[in-house]
Amino acid sequence: MKRHIGILLLLLSSVYGIAQTKLPEFNDKPAYFNAATNELIELEKSQYNTMAKAKGLFSAEGGFYLNGIKSSVTIKNKSTLKFIVKVTPGTDPTSVFDLVKFEIRKDKRVLITTKAKATSTSTSFEKINYTIEKIKDGYYYLVVKNLASGEYFFGSGDFMFAFSLE
Repeated sequence: MKRHIGILLLLLSSVYGIAQTKLPEFNDKPAYFNAATNELIELEKSQYNTMAKAKGLFSAEGGFYLNGIKSSVTIKNKSTLKFIVKVTPGTDPTSVFDLVKFEIRKDKRVLITTKAKATSTSTSFEKINYTIEKIKDGYYYLVVKNLASGEYFFGSGDFMFAFSLE
């Protein structure tokens, strides 16, 4: 009997812990979920800063950047990271957010999206795959596995949400 009560209490405490997970207040603003402390950590929010740079006489590149070589938001790297986002119910978060790694150049975090040569232009960048887990209607975990240390951001149509992994 004591064993059954112990198991029941353990199950109830885990359900209670899930129910007490803090959730974001605003739509389309991902935050890191620290499971150890059960807290949300807001990511560095920035508008897109565009850049274009000539690379010699017949080539150029363009993209986006953030000032500084490191985000003000630092996350201790683990094999699995969870972020929480609130979206309009019925919206797939993977259609709203791209996860991308920055390249460090001088004093900036840079994402090159376009490379042009005299005869051609290519537009592409490497997106990092992540999975989603539904918490409840409109709330999702964005689950990222096995990232290397570095500078990253979730990009939406309007903003970049940056973080640093150490």
